[in-house]
Amino acid sequence: MELTLESAFSTGGLVGHLSYILLVISMLMRRLGPLRVLVILSAFVAILYDWVWLKDPVGVFWESLLVLVNIAQLTLAWRANRRARFTAEEAAFVSARLTDLRPGEARRLLNRGVWIDGAPGLRLTTEGEPVSHLVWIASGEAEIAYRGRVFTRCRAGNFIGEMSVVEEGPASADATLSAPARLWLISGAAVRRLWRDEPELAAALEKAFSRDWREKLAAHRPEAEEAAA
Repeated sequence: MELTLESAFSTGGLVGHLSYILLVISMLMRRLGPLRVLVILSAFVAILYDWVWLKDPVGVFWESLLVLVNIAQLTLAWRANRRARFTAEEAAFVSARLTDLRPGEARRLLNRGVWIDGAPGLRLTTEGEPVSHLVWIASGEAEIAYRGRVFTRCRAGNFIGEMSVVEEGPASADATLSAPARLWLISGAAVRRLWRDEPELAAALEKAFSRDWREKLAAHRPEAEEAAA
């Protein structure tokens, strides 16, 4: 095909444009599944373009390989979603805070952390000191104190230490269990690796943090006003 304005807008040229348009659109996708589907469609159109108009076996080979790789990745993700299993407490966590993740992705995230039983008096964060773990409270309650004064409480469904863990900053308050609790913990280093290497998991956690903050503000506003009085 000659490089002319007429060839650029011929039938073959338009097919070539379509393959790149699909590829560009795929780069706008925030989830890997739709991204891979669009890449596959782009590659199929490119194979047609290379085969019929360019007579380019090299292009056909590499575009075909691109299709196979992405189909394989979609198959692995589908199998991971089918095989994902959750305990009752894990399922509650997923339904409460990780609804944006597919089962396989949620399983991967949960596997990065551990479940523990916490006794009253267990200190989860210490004001002014680094936060070692992100904590999600499955059951129980923690008192949040600033300069020794309790000003609010975190209950089942709440995170503790989310902002300090991500930013590697010191805790803004003490968080101490005031009742027996069931907790899911993930190390701060693991959370920061998610932020760096696994954008889908990081985005889901970020949305979970935002929901948690809104719920905390709505639930704890009366306690904060009372403490300030």
